[in-house]
Amino acid sequence: MKKSALIAVSFLFLASQSSFAGSKTLVEYGVVQQSRVISQANGQYHPLRTVAAGALGGVVGHQFGNGKGKTAMTVGGALAGAGASRYHQSTQQAPQQVDLLIKTESGATIDVVQSYTGGVVFNPGDKVRILTKGSDTTVDKSL
Repeated sequence: MKKSALIAVSFLFLASQSSFAGSKTLVEYGVVQQSRVISQANGQYHPLRTVAAGALGGVVGHQFGNGKGKTAMTVGGALAGAGASRYHQSTQQAPQQVDLLIKTESGATIDVVQSYTGGVVFNPGDKVRILTKGSDTTVDKSL
């Protein structure tokens, strides 16, 4: 009897607590006025990586050739390694974002910046749904 009473009390307690769980999401609709993808270079250059890649290229290049040819291959390998490292570092990009200027159905104009993967493309005139949960706002295409 005590066990079933304890279970009933526990169930009532959990049921009363679940009414406080969850969060509210504000849903609005609007039309895209402007859309632009923001792509920034990562901007991080690591000189030690370039030096290490150059040294490794020099070691590999030193394995080939004889006499002056060996010296030329060592220098060529070092330059190729350093160049490859610089190129790789310059082409790395930070995650892209999309900046959307939207006119809501209520007449307000809002600006939303969100991550962009290229999966959904926003064009001026597209009808969108704006989801705001706390301080996070995301936009998707409305059906």
